[in-house]
Amino acid sequence: MKFSEFRRWLKAQGVIFEAGKGSHFKLTARNGRKSTFADHGAKEMPEGTRQAIIRQLGL
Repeated sequence: MKFSEFRRWLKAQGVIFEAGKGSHFKLTARNGRKSTFADHGAKEMPEGTRQAIIRQLGL
């Protein structure tokens, strides 16, 4: 899955994106849990990174 596809999936789950530094975003899920996301667009996202963000947000 590419970073851009994962970003769209997170938005569909109701995650709020706040600007961070550079290509980074601060994520806040509906349940209040938070994480950080570095958006590298069309590059493939490592599976472990994707799973860690999902786990941190409680999705």
